Amino acid sequence: MRNESAFSMATPVPDAVVNNPFEGIIAIDADGRVNYINDFFLEIFQLARREVVGRKVWELVPGCRLFETVAQGYSIWGETLRVGGRELLVARFPLKEGSRTVGAMVKTIFPDAAVGKEIVHKLTSAGVTGKPVPQQVLCTCRDIVGETPGMLYVKKLARRASRTSSTLLITGESGTGKEIVAQAIHTRSVRREGPFISVNCGAIPENLLESELFGYVDGAFTGAKKGGKPGKFELANGGTLLLDEIGDMPMYMQVKLLRVLQERAVWRVGATTPTQLDVRVMASTNMDLSVLVAERKFRQDLYYRLNVLEIPLPPLRERLDDIPMLAEALIQRINLKIGSDAKGLAPESLEAMRRYPWPGNVRELENVLERAVNWSEEPLIDVRSVPNAPDMMRAHEPVRLESSGARHFRSTVEETERGLIINALAHCRGNKAQAARALNMQRSVLYKKLERFNIA
Repeated sequence: MRNESAFSMATPVPDAVVNNPFEGIIAIDADGRVNYINDFFLEIFQLARREVVGRKVWELVPGCRLFETVAQGYSIWGETLRVGGRELLVARFPLKEGSRTVGAMVKTIFPDAAVGKEIVHKLTSAGVTGKPVPQQVLCTCRDIVGETPGMLYVKKLARRASRTSSTLLITGESGTGKEIVAQAIHTRSVRREGPFISVNCGAIPENLLESELFGYVDGAFTGAKKGGKPGKFELANGGTLLLDEIGDMPMYMQVKLLRVLQERAVWRVGATTPTQLDVRVMASTNMDLSVLVAERKFRQDLYYRLNVLEIPLPPLRERLDDIPMLAEALIQRINLKIGSDAKGLAPESLEAMRRYPWPGNVRELENVLERAVNWSEEPLIDVRSVPNAPDMMRAHEPVRLESSGARHFRSTVEETERGLIINALAHCRGNKAQAARALNMQRSVLYKKLERFNIA
């Protein structure tokens, strides 16, 4: 959720407020450097203030989007931020001097995300408020990851597309991240305070598509909701509507869509008057619409109406040099999603991934990485050792014939490791957290080794 509130850098704040033990605060300047951090966060980081102030915020808190707030100039409420193994529910605010944004601040809403989410759920449930409060956390331009020429071109087009409200067509194979680009353009545009609505044109049955897109009035058909219902176009009024898989839209609906785009008004099913709209329409597809036009499966006039601006996304096989950067970003997302603490990829694993053609594109890459994070016992994961890893990643591995001496050596190392873990647990009286610190090992890695070595 967003609002327009901002804090002034000139406003004095009492020390007792900013050092509240139940609330965390980090403030940065316009360059992303930390210029204030309170005791709450210092205790989590186990660092002194002099070790933190002056550092870039993304070095201190990977995955923190605080620097985006400087560029965007508006507030975000209700994000989850993972810091030092803890999940915190936070808000981001721009810091301003007059009308100029000179920094940003992140502030915890609840010191524990689980408690916060439960309270938010109760406050926004229909039983308390009578109406659920929608919350959107959309992608931004920083989520468009890649520095290869093809992706730099995509970012350039995305920046230009965010300055206008013209219709936009985003093309690319399935799994290349078309919706991420659409969301990023929306959050950078003047419509960012409005809703972003996405509808998959191929997932809605044909007999329901018209009422879903355009809505209906009371009594329009048998079973119609009393009082009628707004469609996706009306829900997106003032914001952006993404028509995903536009190539799957049936021909009769293409005619109706063309009329909406031309008139900037929508007719609900059964209505006698139109509803005026202020909606930016984006469309995305993994099909070649020009081929569909030639085959008379897509209207030529609608194609021209949608293709005012176009952003073509390259497949992953054409941007293999982006894999290290993509993998790093995806592993951070996976860590937040499943509570893991993977640190990155083993070098041999990365080389194998560069040789693979990735037919499923970035979506397949994320799937492989999440599987590897779940199976790995080490902080640096190796996708080659994961069950059901893509065959081509294994095909290039050299054949290793393990001798009896090598097997004996491995067995000896494992027994030694097992003994060290047992001794550390005994010394720490069974406290696994202390044992992990004594072994200089991540706690999650210790748990996996306890299971692997069958240590009760």
